[in-house]
Amino acid sequence: MSNKAAAKVMVIGTRWLGAEVLKRLHSQDLTAALIAVKPDDKAAQMAQDLGVPYRVKPDAVPLMAMDFPWRPDLIVCAHSFRIVEPWVINWASLGAIGYHPSLLPAFKGRRAVQDALDAGRRITGGSVYWLTEAIDGGPVVVAGGRRLQDQVQVLPNETASELWRRALAPLGVRLLTEGVISICQTDG
Repeated sequence: MSNKAAAKVMVIGTRWLGAEVLKRLHSQDLTAALIAVKPDDKAAQMAQDLGVPYRVKPDAVPLMAMDFPWRPDLIVCAHSFRIVEPWVINWASLGAIGYHPSLLPAFKGRRAVQDALDAGRRITGGSVYWLTEAIDGGPVVVAGGRRLQDQVQVLPNETASELWRRALAPLGVRLLTEGVISICQTDG
């Protein structure tokens, strides 16, 4: 991160995924901050532990410029169900990316993991994509010459929550971190 150590990344995230992405980005010498859904969330606790600025903002409450400690270069959605308003996406100089637990464009929406299982898929995956006004509809991010989209195998009798914890959430941490580093370095 030598040439973009000053990149400012705003994580809009919750739970384990939001916490782990925040921790990884913080360890990469990026300037990071967090918007969490509730004060007792794992991501909010991680922000406190790291000394990272954070704000609690329920998904149903629209974001305002004052919710951000500074104008971000990049916004990263990590286990966020917030619909990020177009002005927020456009306000970040590099845009906004998110992780979705499917091989987009397949299985958009909140039930993506369960929908893949219900469809009998033995292979599913995760995608990092550019946020647009279309929910889960932006193009997959290309970083280092490859699409940030990887497959995982579904184990026999695996539930959606088991698949998420075992494979899809860790994949999200890896892909989002890779995407942020690549996007911030490319901009430098």
